Amino acid sequence: MKKIGGKLMNKDSLLFRHLMVAVVLLPLLSALSCSDEDRLEIDDMRAQTAVLTSLKEDIGWANAIVTVRRSTSGRNYFQLDERVTLDPVGWDNPFSDEVRALIAFSDLGQKSDFCTKTVSVERIDSLVTRDGAYIDMEDGLAGGSGVMPVHTVATGFESVSDLLEASSPIDVVTDEGIPDWMTFSEDGYLMIHFATFWGDVTMHSVNLYASRRHPDHLYLVHKDNGDYQSSWKESLVAFRICQLYMSRKDNYRDPGSVVLHWMSFSGEKTLRLKYGTRATER
Repeated sequence: MKKIGGKLMNKDSLLFRHLMVAVVLLPLLSALSCSDEDRLEIDDMRAQTAVLTSLKEDIGWANAIVTVRRSTSGRNYFQLDERVTLDPVGWDNPFSDEVRALIAFSDLGQKSDFCTKTVSVERIDSLVTRDGAYIDMEDGLAGGSGVMPVHTVATGFESVSDLLEASSPIDVVTDEGIPDWMTFSEDGYLMIHFATFWGDVTMHSVNLYASRRHPDHLYLVHKDNGDYQSSWKESLVAFRICQLYMSRKDNYRDPGSVVLHWMSFSGEKTLRLKYGTRATER
């Protein structure tokens, strides 16, 4: 996803003065591919909890969000959107795994034998990149498949309504009521830009759960873990959701769109986003 017109879509610069950079302390699963050739089986899904602390960081320098990938031949490249790939000339990949990342790049205007464009990397910062997981509980939705033999995560709640009611509230960052350019689905990931109160005393945690019967419905669960609420700060997190769909045998293999649910400061809210399918592996 590239920043439109060289500008952030948010007009209030306050939204970017307090980016919370999430630090994952307990990586429970290393799921890096959703290709048909090497896809995860749903039975292998396990929950991942991102344990977070807030940091002040200005992200106005970034002009895109990309997937940092390594090809089957070991060549590094960036997936910019569904069609465009970037060849980072002279760039050494510091990341051991595939991640989503904020990036500032410039087009070199040269031909590439591997990607759509050649670019120079001016700066890159990785984002927390973790997996979603299935839950099997009453989702309050009509119809759906209830026969998928998938692994599910026990949450201790009987319904998604109870799950959300127990969540600490957040707000998805918007610009004049519309989610900004950093909340979207692309390349099999779901990016979420959200804000809440932080005291920086106790670390927060987030999970993303999918309804087993209706996997196009995704539930963002945030826990402030008793953190003292003193300052309004933000977070940008990437959830890998392609593995929730690729192994299915029903109509949800390509959901078309997804509905994000979360508990806001004014009650439960939802947002429907076009699902960005996983780009072809190179």
